[in-house]
Amino acid sequence: MFVTSEADRGGLLVSVITGGRPLLKQRTVGRFFEQMHAAGVADIVWVANERHADDLEPDEHEVVTYSDDWAYEYASEHWMSPDTPPERGGFFGAFPGREAAAREAERRGCWGVLQLDDNIDRIMFVRDTRGGNKVIQDLGGFAFFVDMLTAVSRSTNARTVGAQLSSIPEPEFKIARPGFPYSLFIERVGEGREEWFGPYEDDITHSLQYGDRADGSTAAIVPMIRYHKENTSKTGMRAKYNHERSKMLQRLQPHVAKVGVRATRSNGQGGARVFHSMPAGAIRNPLAVHDHDLYGAAREALVAATGQWKVAEREGNRAKAMERAAKAAGK
Repeated sequence: MFVTSEADRGGLLVSVITGGRPLLKQRTVGRFFEQMHAAGVADIVWVANERHADDLEPDEHEVVTYSDDWAYEYASEHWMSPDTPPERGGFFGAFPGREAAAREAERRGCWGVLQLDDNIDRIMFVRDTRGGNKVIQDLGGFAFFVDMLTAVSRSTNARTVGAQLSSIPEPEFKIARPGFPYSLFIERVGEGREEWFGPYEDDITHSLQYGDRADGSTAAIVPMIRYHKENTSKTGMRAKYNHERSKMLQRLQPHVAKVGVRATRSNGQGGARVFHSMPAGAIRNPLAVHDHDLYGAAREALVAATGQWKVAEREGNRAKAMERAAKAAGK
């Protein structure tokens, strides 16, 4: 079933970055924990600032906390928004939590950390359709994500490897490519790991840290495995984010970040806003394979899954068409 070894999958720490969503039902990523355990992942933890920890509805998984004082000190030393310096007890963004998650993985002797946002609510293969949803469940759900991300992480020069957001409209039938992991990714920890900077678009700047390195490291996406995030509430850190995110990114990375204003919604979701886009080639270092057997096994698994998806997609489209015809006929 798996192309990676039990030791590699078990050598991951799954860290869910949380804060501002105290109820378990708000932290929708928890619905995938059983599938992660099925992949051989032993340790799954919630990572939170201590100021939020007491408010978290508990489950059987450990809560790893970091102090507010440490978060302030770390943020002060890794802050990239000079117009609005951090304040004690203020908003630091997600990046101190991401750094704390990586350090916890290192403390436990793990080779990598699978970092997840707490509001991931759906996963799919290729597209967010009946076919895409059916196939990913047939493949084991999140267990397949763990396997494929681990395979690309262990077989290439990518220091961070993630799945693709479902809002990206066009499917890509590639095994992996240089890109920007966002809310669901593995980062290799230990020697050579980059520290996190923030407070805005820390995921993009972190990928650029790897993608421009002289040692040839890169950041990568496995575009056929996709995920969706809950996008209607103002819980978590969402209420803190505004047009400053894109403005600061463009100031920091003017050679790769393009900024504009959309009068309509972005990707069919959210409201009108200042937005940013990253052109092809923004990650300069190419993806290089060093374990061809493992990467080839991942390729075979993804090609086989693509065949399943094509069949399931046709069946799903046929069923949808029949339902619409029946509705139109008043049945």
